[in-house]
Amino acid sequence: MSRNSPLDGNSPLDDEFEYLYELYHKNLPPLVSEPTLAPKESSSPGSPTSGYKTYRRAATTPLADTADSDFLKRLQQRASYTPPTERRPIPNTELSTLLAYSYGEIREAGGDPRRPVASGGACYPLEIYPIVLDSPDVDCGIYHYNVRDDTLEQLQEGDYSEWVRTNWTWITAADAVAAVFVITAIPERSADKYGEMGYLFAGLEAGSVIQNLQLVATELGIGSRPHNGLDYRAVRHQLQLRDDEYLLSTVAFGGATQVGSD
Repeated sequence: MSRNSPLDGNSPLDDEFEYLYELYHKNLPPLVSEPTLAPKESSSPGSPTSGYKTYRRAATTPLADTADSDFLKRLQQRASYTPPTERRPIPNTELSTLLAYSYGEIREAGGDPRRPVASGGACYPLEIYPIVLDSPDVDCGIYHYNVRDDTLEQLQEGDYSEWVRTNWTWITAADAVAAVFVITAIPERSADKYGEMGYLFAGLEAGSVIQNLQLVATELGIGSRPHNGLDYRAVRHQLQLRDDEYLLSTVAFGGATQVGSD
């Protein structure tokens, strides 16, 4: 007997899956390889892969000079670090700041708790797992960010620097990474309300969290870089994720803020 998508009661899926995103994650390759992530040759302007879309026959209106503020300057300074980076341990205060302002709970008198990102239906399907590699006052290990209690829950103790270098493409000893944040999703929190669209909303939410993390890191003078080239199965196994929790992305923190390319 097959189960159906909540968006279409007449569309049977595989008996093993309730949502299509489950099938997608089951068939992800175990490793996004270095050749896959290697930059391709530059495309000519206006080509489908150039990164620009233009309408040559459309009338154009020049834009005015932009506004100016400290926040906008920080936004302009946001860039992914380029290795090699200098060694820069991340103290508890900075870990707390990164977590609180990327996905922490904001409690206001007389209002419901919320987060510093938009979330469809306020379902908040994401989880963050900090992997601390170099900190003066937090033990090295793998943690889960407990949003409700504003604490780090230690899942594994020890130095995972070599494990990160083994399972993340392009993270080497030259990066001097001090921490990696793993972002996962439990899409069912959103899918219960929005069906398959809940998975899309979780991905959009993860993008907002990544942007917050990099902006806060820029403010703190920490180099940061999103990393999606990794052995997904190895990370899932090490974090002991449940079957309904999926790895979406990671952000590495290493060295001082440096201007680089994404």
